[in-house]
Amino acid sequence: MAGQGLRVGAVNLTINPELGMSKGGLRLFGSPIEKIDDDLYLGALLLESRGTTLCLIACDLGNSRTEEALEIRTRVANALDIPVVNVMFNLSHNHSAADLPTMLRGNAEDTDIARSENYFEYVIDQAVLAATTAQTQLRPARMAHAWGESDLNIYRREWDGNQDVLGEVPGHPTDKSVGVIRFDDLEGNPIAILFRFSCHPVVNGAQSPTLSADFPGPARKIIEKNVGGTALFLQGCGGNINPQVGIGYEVDCSEEVYRVGTALGAEVVRVALGLRTNKYQKDRVLLQNVPNILFKPWREKTDHPEVQLDASHEVAQFNFVPLPSESQARELQQYWEDQIIERENRGALTWEIRVAKKMKLWADSVLAAALEANPTRNFEAHAFRIGEIAIVGLNVEAFFETGEEIRAHSPWPDTFVLGYTDGTIMYLPRAQDYPKEGWVWPNTHALPDFLPQSYCQPALWHPDSEQKAVQAALAALNKLK
Repeated sequence: MAGQGLRVGAVNLTINPELGMSKGGLRLFGSPIEKIDDDLYLGALLLESRGTTLCLIACDLGNSRTEEALEIRTRVANALDIPVVNVMFNLSHNHSAADLPTMLRGNAEDTDIARSENYFEYVIDQAVLAATTAQTQLRPARMAHAWGESDLNIYRREWDGNQDVLGEVPGHPTDKSVGVIRFDDLEGNPIAILFRFSCHPVVNGAQSPTLSADFPGPARKIIEKNVGGTALFLQGCGGNINPQVGIGYEVDCSEEVYRVGTALGAEVVRVALGLRTNKYQKDRVLLQNVPNILFKPWREKTDHPEVQLDASHEVAQFNFVPLPSESQARELQQYWEDQIIERENRGALTWEIRVAKKMKLWADSVLAAALEANPTRNFEAHAFRIGEIAIVGLNVEAFFETGEEIRAHSPWPDTFVLGYTDGTIMYLPRAQDYPKEGWVWPNTHALPDFLPQSYCQPALWHPDSEQKAVQAALAALNKLK
């Protein structure tokens, strides 16, 4: 209600899938989930001030299509009786979680798809429960924020003259910033800690059979143990950033996951413990009319001001790179249909058949796009204002440089830029990352080739798409002013 000042509630709920489901992250060679090493969580942060309510959902899943994310956001918005734009959904991009149904299209068994559909309904139910529970826990609050730094991530793309390869580029800059927002009750007791970092959660390797939240999991535990409140991880623009360790084929990665997560959590703890929300420092005490340089006293805050909350949304149209003709697309479609039959008849390995089925689905999408006069897809930028802080989420797997450019030109001095927000529509490379001849179909320069096909897009976006995304994000941020 108006006139009551800021109120905040937060909760984390588990979203573990049943054992036996396959890992996400496009890991065709990976192990299915056989045991739980670290619970997956879906967290909801609810903020209320001046009659406006915002809900931020942070989730330990890898990917979702925009349609799936919209269904989650709509169900949550209906439960809270708020506009859908006031619900933001951020994925950690965890590669050791189960996939949602649309990521399994075309290459999974019917039983796997059915289990995934049931799991999706469970995730929706948990999202609604988390949001409504956080609503019941709303209480008067104050907030503070600051930035830390961590060197746990590395630049993971290298151009070898012909294609992008997954490999560390020593000395290449990355986004080392760790954004922290602390919400306390009026006595200074923590309610929630938001922390943002840009890095793929892939410490837990493809061969590990465990369910894991990856490094955000132990980071949350360290924060909640040493600061208190509910810790929620927000994924930044980590499309070209990996952790320093992991990514391999070790079966037991728990030690590395714990080490990286603890290091990140420790930095968040350091920053969060330095924030005071219920006290301020007065002027120095005078001793015989001379300020005492050794004593600047703390005083309790007595006011409980309202905080301006707002949400905005901006859409841009992405074009594809040049696509094949209709006849070429039909030939491609027929080729992969024949490949499915051939591989099944000769008893090929399961992953080979799955690849062919996914490629056939991709070929279907190529034909559909080729039949359009001017095929485009919607890019969406979604922004929140929380006092003098802005959060803007992009529904792509963005490179860290894109996030840095948005921060540099944002009208808000403190801007948290997130990728993997409200679903994803694939990687978003910068124009500078394209080879001189441009990305063409079939996509021979992607990282790796299979990604567009897995996302069921014909090819990657036109080289001007990144700047369209930047401008849309800035437009969304300016709407909040």
